[in-house]
Amino acid sequence: MKIESRHTYIHQSHQNCLDAKLNPDDLPAPKEKLPKGDLEQKKRMLDDTISVARIFMTRLISNLQGTAVVICITDHEGYILETYGDEMIKWQIESLGLSPGILFEEEQVGTNSIEMALKMGQSAHTIGSDHFFRCLHKSACFSVPLHASGKICGTITMMMAAHHVSPYHPALLQSAVDSIEREVLAKKQNKKLLVLNQVLMENSRTGVILTDEDGRIIEINPYAEKVLSSCNGELCNRQITEVAVIGPYMGSVLSGNKKVEDVEISLSHNTFLFDSFPIYDESNRIIGVFAQFRDITERLVLERQLMLSEKLSAIGKIGAGLAHEIRNPLTSIIGLLALLKENFRPADHKQKDYFRIIFSELERIKNLVQQFVMMAKPDRKEVAKTRIGLHELIEDILALMEYDFQDKNIKIHYQPLYKENLEIDKDKIKQVILNILQNAFDAIDFDGNISVVIRQSQVDKGIEIVISDDGFGMDRDTVEKLATPFHSTKKYGLGLGLSMSYSIIELHKGRITVESENGKGTAFTIWLPRT
Repeated sequence: MKIESRHTYIHQSHQNCLDAKLNPDDLPAPKEKLPKGDLEQKKRMLDDTISVARIFMTRLISNLQGTAVVICITDHEGYILETYGDEMIKWQIESLGLSPGILFEEEQVGTNSIEMALKMGQSAHTIGSDHFFRCLHKSACFSVPLHASGKICGTITMMMAAHHVSPYHPALLQSAVDSIEREVLAKKQNKKLLVLNQVLMENSRTGVILTDEDGRIIEINPYAEKVLSSCNGELCNRQITEVAVIGPYMGSVLSGNKKVEDVEISLSHNTFLFDSFPIYDESNRIIGVFAQFRDITERLVLERQLMLSEKLSAIGKIGAGLAHEIRNPLTSIIGLLALLKENFRPADHKQKDYFRIIFSELERIKNLVQQFVMMAKPDRKEVAKTRIGLHELIEDILALMEYDFQDKNIKIHYQPLYKENLEIDKDKIKQVILNILQNAFDAIDFDGNISVVIRQSQVDKGIEIVISDDGFGMDRDTVEKLATPFHSTKKYGLGLGLSMSYSIIELHKGRITVESENGKGTAFTIWLPRT
């Protein structure tokens, strides 16, 4: 602060006090004091600053050995929020009415360093006769503005007897305030980082676990707890080696200081990609282990679907050539055998059986070729949609298979809960439903139940066709391979029916899901969009 401006300010302040009818021989007489609730609210607004200032000012007081001082903290308006220090000086200034909740303005308390620092935006001091009231001429006050976010948020003032004043006191106070501002800024930044870290940890779809140097879990996010079937922090402080699957990996990282990267692990019936690496301090000493795991189940499913699509494409190319090479001579053989059968009347009944067997086997070959043709059709990626009633289509299919169901004493439970018309390829969807119903039929030896339900999807906009049976069911491995061409559990199955069904539903922008359990049956759910 320039001497001229300081002297000018003090001179003008004294004049302002006289204009306000203050008498320098009187005692300061603050007229208003903040209610306790308002004072506490102001203190809460500067809580971080006050808590840090209290630490630094306590240290400053201890460094001023033999000098009795009082520290005063105010807000940006000049309200006293807190005082501490020498009890005798505190009692003296409070006896003058200068206690927490009082506003330091010259119209009430006369010329003071707090208002001067706030108005001029820099360090200020009032020593001896600088004060307006003569009762304060034996005291000295040093005030330094406190800054936060580029603005003055308050002041810190040091009060002492004037005869104790030393040139290093203002510098000491300024240094302490600079330290307070840096510490408050660091705390705010740390708090922001802590909040950001908390948001990331709590909402991340990646499991995160941290341990200390002894292998005890010190941090685990909610997603990791969910995957590991834990809750409410029950894994914290437990040894990481007690945690299934990931424990041995993290234990080896802790003991061997080696990273573990891109390891596929199985948790909660899903597949995860797992990484773990040691954490070092500045002395390159290991102080813990970090681990993360992310769900790649969906990615693996997409990869399998891509591989399946490539397989189907290859099968289509092979099937096109095979069908062309086999179908023409096969048609000729069947035709000639039919003529031979009409013109040849053998007396031997065994030869009739031979003809029957030949025709049966040729028909089987014909069906095989026909399935290859379906897979290899040039227009297989196109659908000819028409608006029809799905319930009517399924009723026709059930009527078509009625005799087969009766033959095995299978009861059909049909619930057409959705009867509006749908835009689909009638022939292709019919083929899908026939394939799934045939599988349900084959899964029941005798005396069973098949349920067919058409309903509106509860999850998204679409229609579901649920076909379930109480047959022998399938294990998880079989379910996962249902869409794989040539994979079949039937003795004479070709393994093409369901793979074609999956392709057809995919062309309709739909999906097929399967739930099955050995000995309990199977449920196929076909989801189709309504438009």
